[in-house]
Amino acid sequence: MEALVVGAGIVGLNVALALREAGWGVTLVDPQNRRGLAVAMVNPVRGRRGSVVPEAGEALPLAAAVYGRFLPLHRGVWRPVEPELRAKWRRKLAASAVAHAWREDGVWLPEAFWVEARTLRARMAVGLPRVRGRAVGWEATRVRLAGGRVLRADRVVWAAGAEGAALAGVGGRFSAGSQLLVAERFPVARARGVYAAGHAIGGSYLPHAERFSPHVTRYEEVAWMLARARELLGFTPTPTGVWAGVRWRTEGRYLYQRGGGWVIGGFGSTAYLLAPLYARRLAERLSG
Repeated sequence: MEALVVGAGIVGLNVALALREAGWGVTLVDPQNRRGLAVAMVNPVRGRRGSVVPEAGEALPLAAAVYGRFLPLHRGVWRPVEPELRAKWRRKLAASAVAHAWREDGVWLPEAFWVEARTLRARMAVGLPRVRGRAVGWEATRVRLAGGRVLRADRVVWAAGAEGAALAGVGGRFSAGSQLLVAERFPVARARGVYAAGHAIGGSYLPHAERFSPHVTRYEEVAWMLARARELLGFTPTPTGVWAGVRWRTEGRYLYQRGGGWVIGGFGSTAYLLAPLYARRLAERLSG
């Protein structure tokens, strides 16, 4: 059986690898439209109020197992927690399967980690056949590229992210944002307001939109990230570059059939955490 996976970001790569391990022949359809996130946090506890990602207990060890095959993981995330929020954090973490340890002014998450995302994606892609081109149409067993070329397979999986959401015929919300690259290096990740990990400070989020629009980092975003970084670190890091993108979120509806094919995505900022789990589920459904 042969599959076409449209999209070569972290979701598409996880799908391609899961299908290949299940015995499928896989070809990626890669638009080559951007470099992608530089540093990815794989952290099951989100936001100022310490919300725990559903399915984190299953998703986090699987993500570590998958990504750890390709590069070393930088384990452990330190989360300072304001005194007035600690009781709420304690209740949420106590009710979850997430490993954690409380210290004086916050919580240590020993199984959370960060990765050099560009290196990870490059290594995951090694040996995967791909067709360079932008998909402009798709059905259950074929994909049409810009320029008119048509690709065919036994199954098509649409994993083209925010930019492909409209063509996939799905909704959700779109959050533009940026990640700041800096001269300093943070081997142990810290997060509150923004995170500091590797050579990156992340990230800014602009108000949600109902449709995708390309994002260019604004001066105000950089100023905001630097101010939050100073609060977190005690000093202002030195910017060296920036990544800008759009996160697509579908509020829990991450895997479903459409037009005879399959759509996977809409994870928002939890893509690196949840993609391995949902890619495995997709491979099981297609191979069952």
